Amino acid sequence: MIRFTSTELRSLLSQQGGMQRPLLLEKNPGIYIRVPDDRNPGEWLRAWAEGCNPSKDANWSENADLLIPEKEYAFQTFMEQSKFDAVLNDHHDLFMMPSAGPLGTGMTIRKETRPPEKVYVLVEEYRSKIRWLYDQSLRHLPACVGNAERLSWRSQALHVLDRVIRLDCKRAKPADRAMFESAVRSVRSSVSEVMSDGSFRYAGTRR
Repeated sequence: MIRFTSTELRSLLSQQGGMQRPLLLEKNPGIYIRVPDDRNPGEWLRAWAEGCNPSKDANWSENADLLIPEKEYAFQTFMEQSKFDAVLNDHHDLFMMPSAGPLGTGMTIRKETRPPEKVYVLVEEYRSKIRWLYDQSLRHLPACVGNAERLSWRSQALHVLDRVIRLDCKRAKPADRAMFESAVRSVRSSVSEVMSDGSFRYAGTRR
């Protein structure tokens, strides 16, 4: 199946309108989902499938052909709210696959979400990312002045979670794993405190 990470999808799915917006799954070249960019009229946002981005994946063409044999492909689809929430709130991966619909209905897109696929790193990097997480909630958020800075921080913190939450280390000690989980909870808790206008959810609970 075609896999998209929450890191790729976040800016695309976070635009106003949510699940009411159509998503275009395309191959031309590589494989990606695209939607109009609300901040730049006439431009499009793209979320590239894993292994299918011509700008960074060495075998993107072969990978894309294995997933979608057609030279060019385009299909418009929609996502359920539950899948939006799984990607944006739980950092899940989104899987898509063109398939035949019920008898007589033609082609459709089968979709599902799964917990983020693990990426294994060395102990040094694992511990570095733990510190990076703690910095988000314990240093960067307290340094924000005003709603605009807090909104910017919230966006950055979610991006950090997208990247870090899928990391694992085979040689990590129990203490490392406990700190990792604690750091994730800390960032998630801080993100939940910042509302859509940048103000704190509970006035007076922070600076």
